[in-house]
Amino acid sequence: MAYHHGNLKEALLECAADVIAERGIEALTLRGLARDLGVSHAAPGAHFADRRALLCELAKVGFQRSLEFMRAGAEAAGPDPVARYRALGRSYVQFAQDNPSYFRAINHPEVEAHLDDDLRGARAAWVATLREGVEVAQASGWHPEIEVETLLAFSCAAAMGTAQLLTDSVWTDVFDVDDVDALADSVLDVVVHRSRTSVVPILEETEEKRSA
Repeated sequence: MAYHHGNLKEALLECAADVIAERGIEALTLRGLARDLGVSHAAPGAHFADRRALLCELAKVGFQRSLEFMRAGAEAAGPDPVARYRALGRSYVQFAQDNPSYFRAINHPEVEAHLDDDLRGARAAWVATLREGVEVAQASGWHPEIEVETLLAFSCAAAMGTAQLLTDSVWTDVFDVDDVDALADSVLDVVVHRSRTSVVPILEETEEKRSA
């Protein structure tokens, strides 16, 4: 990677993402990044005190970029609130597949143990978008009988778990499928679309019985 004067912070983040994608977080060191970028060993310290600080910045950027990706996916899904909510989760899985380094940083124990205000804010914005999606989808008829926080936790667990599985070659080899993207689509359909089509008729039938 070429390093240009004035953009060392961005170069460090991009180089770190490459290292994580190729060799894992365990291989990430500030000294190694400095070597890869052709700068002094002390140069990264102007932006990041240690590896943990770099990981936290990667996680913050990951939350921000994934949120942009998710919102774009929801817009592309059209006006239906349930389809839009499904798209939020599906887009998150796709972001993780396309950007495994940022996904791993978001969920790394070093990051979890040292959240600063900026990172908390990035995470809060991410969760708020999902919560709003749940509320709008529920108002349109998706699982009105279930608490919002339960729906949020359930769908987050499904999307995050799917992302974790499908960005780990050990797990993708377990599933007897040729198309990992199709598998991700099917999982999100189970979580959102199919659950909607199963619950609405049941509620309508219940209301009819009450009115009879």
